[in-house]
Amino acid sequence: RANKIFDEGAKALGDALKVNQTLTTLNLQRNKIFDEGAKALGDALKVNQTLTTLNLTENAISDDGAKAIGDALKVNQTLTTLDLTGNAISDDGAKALRDALKVNQTLTTLDLTGNAISDEGAKAIGDALKMNQTLTTLNLAFNILSDEGAKALGDALKVNQTLTTLDLQRNKISDEGAKALGDALKGNQTLTTLNLLWNKISAEGAKVLGDASKGNQTLTITAKGRDHTGVENQTENILRLSQEQLLLKGVEALRDTLKVNQTLNTLDLRSNQISAEGAKALGDALKVNQTLTILDLAFNTLSDEGAKALGDALKVNQTLTTLNLQSNEISDVGAKALGDALKGNQTLTTLDLQSNQISAEGAKALGDALKVNQTLTILDLAFNTLSDEGAKALGDALKVNQTLTTLDLQRNKISDEGAKALGDALKGNQTLTRLNLLWNKISDEGAKAIGDALKMNQTLTTLNLQSNEISDVGAKALGDALKGNQTRTTLDLQSNQYLPNPISANGAKGRERTGVENQIENILRLSQEQLVFKGLEALRDTLKVNHTLTTLDLRSNQISAEGAKALGDALKVNQTLTTLNLLWNKISDEGAKALGDALKVNQTLTTLDLTGNAISDEGAKALGDALKVNQTFTTLHLTGNAISDDGAKALRDALKVNQTLTTLNLRANKIFDEGAKALGDALK
Repeated sequence: RANKIFDEGAKALGDALKVNQTLTTLNLQRNKIFDEGAKALGDALKVNQTLTTLNLTENAISDDGAKAIGDALKVNQTLTTLDLTGNAISDDGAKALRDALKVNQTLTTLDLTGNAISDEGAKAIGDALKMNQTLTTLNLAFNILSDEGAKALGDALKVNQTLTTLDLQRNKISDEGAKALGDALKGNQTLTTLNLLWNKISAEGAKVLGDASKGNQTLTITAKGRDHTGVENQTENILRLSQEQLLLKGVEALRDTLKVNQTLNTLDLRSNQISAEGAKALGDALKVNQTLTILDLAFNTLSDEGAKALGDALKVNQTLTTLNLQSNEISDVGAKALGDALKGNQTLTTLDLQSNQISAEGAKALGDALKVNQTLTILDLAFNTLSDEGAKALGDALKVNQTLTTLDLQRNKISDEGAKALGDALKGNQTLTRLNLLWNKISDEGAKAIGDALKMNQTLTTLNLQSNEISDVGAKALGDALKGNQTRTTLDLQSNQYLPNPISANGAKGRERTGVENQIENILRLSQEQLVFKGLEALRDTLKVNHTLTTLDLRSNQISAEGAKALGDALKVNQTLTTLNLLWNKISDEGAKALGDALKVNQTLTTLDLTGNAISDEGAKALGDALKVNQTFTTLHLTGNAISDDGAKALRDALKVNQTLTTLNLRANKIFDEGAKALGDALK
């Protein structure tokens, strides 16, 4: 993907596919393959018996190339997914694919997004759909279909019994086309998703589609201007009206529908500016509705008045489980109203209040609610202004609450006092599993308090303290705490105390050694911490003796070649690490050589990500030499480096003898046709 492979390279890969018996996915997206290359790949597909997915997105394939691929599909018995997005296929190419679809018995997904297919092409594909019995997903978005094309597809849907997803967004379909599709949907019992966004459908056309969904028992329609749903639809239905700028009149109509609807369980109204008045209308509906379980009202300027209306509804509603009120200008008054509702509500499990204007007073109200509420499991208060007082209130609640599992408090101006309160709560809390304190003002004292809590807490599995003010001292305290912690723990300390120093050897060492006594799988993330080399040496020493760490993420740390050498030294003796992420680290060829040497003896690592590391052909050769003898490695990512044809040839030589590698990612390098030929040679 995203190399510079022309037709010659495609021909080489095609030759390889004729004899290869293992490759299942080939991604040639964003290259420079024209019709000749497509013809070569088509010839290969006529005999290949393993490839299931072919991605030719954003090349330069026109009708002749589509014809060649169509001819191949007439006999190919394995390909299930074909992506031709962003090529230059017009109606003649669509007609060729029509002929193929009439006889092909394996293709399930065909993506023709962003080509030049008009009504004639749509008619051809519609003709094929009347006979085809395998295609389930058809994407014709961003083409130039108008009403005639929509009518042809509608006629096909009247008889087709397999298509489940049809994407027609960004065409030129108006009400006439919508009516034709609506008429077809009244009888069609298989289509579940129809996307008509960004066409020319008015309220009249949207009404026809809404009426059609009343009789259909499975369908979800996405179309601008729609404000009706199938009241008589007797199966699960999802209604999305997000970003449709509904007027109050539309919300009132929706309210009336919700009062009698017996099937709708998910309603997405995000980014509609429905305001407090709209929230009141929805609240009125929620008091009697008996099916809705998920309501998304994010980005709607509901304000406190809207929150009050929804709070009143929650006091009597018995079905809603998830409510998203993100970014709605809700302050403490609205939070208090919702808190009052939570005291009596017995069904809501998830409440999202992030990015509002809730301060300590609002947090206290929600805390009081949590002391008695017995159903809420997820509370998101990120990006508010709770401060330490708010954290203390929530801490008090956690001491008695027995249901909350996830609490998100990122970006809330919480410092050490708030951290101490939360830590005190964690000592006795037996249900919270995830706590997010990212981007606060917690320093070493707060980290110590949380560390003390972790020594006793037996349930918390994920703690995010990224981007606080924790130095070596706090990091060591957390590390010491985790030594005895017997739960599967993810501790994120990215981007901490750069002032005056980054977490260095002592802090890193304190954390790294946490896994030594912990006999449960552990994941260590140190990404974006700008580790100094001394810290990497400490990490190296830890990896040599660690018995539990399986995943190490060091992305974006600028560890350079020296750091890679330290890690390579550790990998020669480490017996547990299976995944190592080193993307964006300036490792260069020297670092790649060090890792290659390690891979020659390492017997556990299965996945290595070296994306964006300035590795050129020399580094690729070193890794290739390692692959010739390594017997455990399955996945190697080399995206975004500087590997050219010589490096590709070195990897080819390795692939000819390697018996374990299943995934090799070389996208966005400098591989031309010669490199593609070399890799194709290996695939044989």
